[in-house]
Amino acid sequence: MGIPSISIMLHELIKLLHHAKCRDVTIIRIGTSGGLGIDPGTVVITDIAVDSFFKARFEQVILDNIVVRSTELDKDLVEELLNCSKEIHDFPTLIGHTMCTYDFYEGQGRLDGALCSFSNEKKLEYLKRAYDAGVRNIEMESTVFAAICGLCGLKAAVVCVALLNRLEGDQIKAPHEVLVEYQRRPQHLISLFIKKRLGLYNQMELLDNAFFLNN
Repeated sequence: MGIPSISIMLHELIKLLHHAKCRDVTIIRIGTSGGLGIDPGTVVITDIAVDSFFKARFEQVILDNIVVRSTELDKDLVEELLNCSKEIHDFPTLIGHTMCTYDFYEGQGRLDGALCSFSNEKKLEYLKRAYDAGVRNIEMESTVFAAICGLCGLKAAVVCVALLNRLEGDQIKAPHEVLVEYQRRPQHLISLFIKKRLGLYNQMELLDNAFFLNN
């Protein structure tokens, strides 16, 4: 989707929430990402979205001014999601910084695009600096998502699965069926979070146990 598209979507969505008089809204972005120093299939809960300089900021050009906005996410929500993940033993989940870029290829240090102006050594040096700064995955939406939600007073979170470890290459090599299962992992975590928030989790567990005992 990228920063421009998710920005448009958020403006339209938040206007709808306002006119619908919604209160105490929580918005969670789920999706895929490139991991950094983590195993493919790991789910990353973002604590802070950072730019390509590893700074917790989003620079929005308004008229002819650059306006800098914070990209910190709700800490309590992050911890709540991590606690939910501890009940899921099928895949690893961790908290980390997420780096958001404007570009999929050169902006993320990829060597396999139509243009490339740096060496593999320079790429790895940059990605290792990102890792040392706390970055655990890379995508293209989180900074503007965090900035807009924060400005509008909405609790927000970003939960993405890593499809590969970018320190080991640029290409996704996992087979299709594995990637499909990876993409379901953030959905699994967030569905559990929603059930617990709505008080449905224990009820569903009781129903599952009753079904098991009756069969």
